[in-house]
Amino acid sequence: MAMNDRAGAIAACLILIVAAASAQAADSDTALNEVIVTATRVREPADKALEPVIVIDRAALENSLAVDIGDLLRFHAGLDIGRSGGPGQPLSLFIRGANSDQSIVMIDGVRINSGTQVLAPLMNLAPELFDRIEIVKGPRSAIYGTDAIGGVVNLITRRDGSSGADVMLDYGRYATGEFAVDGNYTAGGTSVQAALTGQQSNGFPTYAADTLDSGYKNLSGTAAFTTHVGDMELGARYFQATGTTQYADAVYNDDFTAFQSFTPLSENFSNRLLALHAGGDVTADWHTRVTLSRVIDDLRQEQNDPYAFLPGGDFDYTSRDSVDWQNDVKIDTASLKQTLTFGAMAYKEQTNSLSFGTAYAIDTHAQTYYLQDQLEAGANRLLLAGGIAHYSAFGDHATWNAEYGYSLTADTLLIPSAGTAFRAPSATDRFGFGGTPDLLPESSRNFELGIKWRLDASQAVTLAAFQDTIDDLIVFVSDPSNVIFGGENQNINRARIRGVEASWDLRADSWVAHAEASLQDPRDLAHDTQLLRRSKHSFTLSGARKFGRGELGTELLLSGPRPDVDVVSGAPVEDGGYLLASLYGKLNLTEALSATARLDNAFNRRYELASGYNTAGRAASIAVRYRFR
Repeated sequence: MAMNDRAGAIAACLILIVAAASAQAADSDTALNEVIVTATRVREPADKALEPVIVIDRAALENSLAVDIGDLLRFHAGLDIGRSGGPGQPLSLFIRGANSDQSIVMIDGVRINSGTQVLAPLMNLAPELFDRIEIVKGPRSAIYGTDAIGGVVNLITRRDGSSGADVMLDYGRYATGEFAVDGNYTAGGTSVQAALTGQQSNGFPTYAADTLDSGYKNLSGTAAFTTHVGDMELGARYFQATGTTQYADAVYNDDFTAFQSFTPLSENFSNRLLALHAGGDVTADWHTRVTLSRVIDDLRQEQNDPYAFLPGGDFDYTSRDSVDWQNDVKIDTASLKQTLTFGAMAYKEQTNSLSFGTAYAIDTHAQTYYLQDQLEAGANRLLLAGGIAHYSAFGDHATWNAEYGYSLTADTLLIPSAGTAFRAPSATDRFGFGGTPDLLPESSRNFELGIKWRLDASQAVTLAAFQDTIDDLIVFVSDPSNVIFGGENQNINRARIRGVEASWDLRADSWVAHAEASLQDPRDLAHDTQLLRRSKHSFTLSGARKFGRGELGTELLLSGPRPDVDVVSGAPVEDGGYLLASLYGKLNLTEALSATARLDNAFNRRYELASGYNTAGRAASIAVRYRFR
């Protein structure tokens, strides 16, 4: 994609500014000390992890003023977003070129992917409710089970910290407004936390050819309680997002070559999670933890389904009851540090769906058993993990990870790794439109070579080259003899994604900067074509500088073109590449009161994340935040 002179000049200036920040950082004492838990289920420094990880911290969540999590994820290279319209509309995430249903999304370690649509409701997750986001790229089925082919996204809610409360008000273009309030109380070994946010937007037309706005309302909250009884920790957490999304139903002309009219429709959603946990030390070196959870994903169309045999709107409903038992055993000697992690996960999932006249009600039972060993001896680190998942529908499926890290120097880590992952067919794949009950799991093999290099206390660089081959991909195959569906789902496709990624991170006294680049070839091997809605290259750059009571920052996203299909004819088309730029300024009026102003899509670019669907134009917003602490 060609950038105009103004965009190119601004981008060049921003790069020079960040480079100047790099030079200033040489004398800074600020360290890159993020700690993550998602990659291995065990706490570890992010810069020491053998896995490719991304961490989005609380400051980035606040400064984004984003309506949903998707607006944050897209500003990281290698994370492609597909969006069918504005706020509340369907949103897909493609990690490293994998399909949107081949990644896990969790809240506090509990999977929230729908059992019917398989996707997680990212469009309904308000950033204000979360403290940080951890993204792990690559196969993680050995320790998390099904779907972890592309990676894992873990949304961690706000918790702990000093007692107090925050209040935030935000308003911007498309009459988009939000309020958020959260509070935390900590005394001794007991902590109580709660947060509530309300969002409303008039939105904009879903389809590019439409003129009717599609609005969105979302009321979300979370609450948590943690206490200690002797050496044991007990806790409970609840999350809920409920609201209404308006959208348009397209009516075509007689030969299906153009839109004829649009009918306004709406649907109600409810996403809920309840988790109870208990954990403690069995011995001085053995910690155990059990988590019981229930997840509800309920999506219901308000209007009657014209294709249904019975009156009532389309719906998708998932309830999943899970138990996750994890054990961590440390075995340290003078020459060897070892952490052994083992456990089991089991769930019962109930799915009910009515869509385009096809209905089903299915119960699914599955168990996963896993074992992971991490060893460190001198300059050598090794991770070995294996898991076995059992499904009554297609038996057992084994996966593994092997990762080796060698410290070339005290600040340089070389990491070769390999692993496998799988995705179990969803209830919709098996029993929905064109479903085939005896489908096999999709499976993948991944090979990667990475290097992590810490330049100084404030800067770090990562490089990685990877290849992921995915077999038995489930696709819909047309068959004129199938008079009901016109075809059926089959395990016939195969894909291969090859890529190179690089990132640079800076945390100085007054500067923060981050750059990422991704070059990848997500290829459909069955047809020798590029996989849909995935770009071959992307680049992101963010930078911010603090001065006195203020802070100025910017974010850039450069994404290449992506193949797609026309929303009307289904013919192959291409969504053009684009450059997005966002600017924000923050002023701390007092120690407790701050104001943030933000301008998204500053160049007012017209672009598509799904062919035929609108995206937001230039949009300004302002927020005021007060902290009672």
